Amino acid sequence: MKIFKLTALALLITSTTAFAQTGDEDISSTVITTDVKKMETPEDSDIEEIIQLETKKEYTPVMLDPKDKYKLNQDIIFMPTQVKTTLMIDNDDDIFYDRKVEFAYEKPKSGDLDFTMSKTGIIINTDVNDLYVSKIWRKSDKMMFSNSKNNRIKENGVYMIALSNGEEVEITISNYSTVK
Repeated sequence: MKIFKLTALALLITSTTAFAQTGDEDISSTVITTDVKKMETPEDSDIEEIIQLETKKEYTPVMLDPKDKYKLNQDIIFMPTQVKTTLMIDNDDDIFYDRKVEFAYEKPKSGDLDFTMSKTGIIINTDVNDLYVSKIWRKSDKMMFSNSKNNRIKENGVYMIALSNGEEVEITISNYSTVK
């Protein structure tokens, strides 16, 4: 009977230890937000109101500090947040979205980027009042763009954005389309 009690106690301890060691294997953080806005169009449009669906997926990869290898409580290193934003625009009264574009970038240290689509291209702003986009250029050929009406981004590619605080953000624009 004494051996049975010791065996049962040993099984209990090993099973609880084994279950305590299993946890969330993906300790990274993923946040998905969806926002539908009814907004007045910019001055360059003949449509009064559009519906913009914005889906933003923020993924923060997390890794453990390599210096703490084999330690019980390891320090967590948070990597820069990766953001993937999808904008879909509906210009008319049907049930389908007319335009779509996707943005993938690393989130800036201060604030975040806001995107708007217009007939003449993509407008890029920030969500912080005293922070603004100072320069935009295509990474491959250094062609300059801006938020002005005649010089906006109108195609897929990899672009660099310089913010007023000196920070640079690399943005990949894909699936830029107009359905009509």
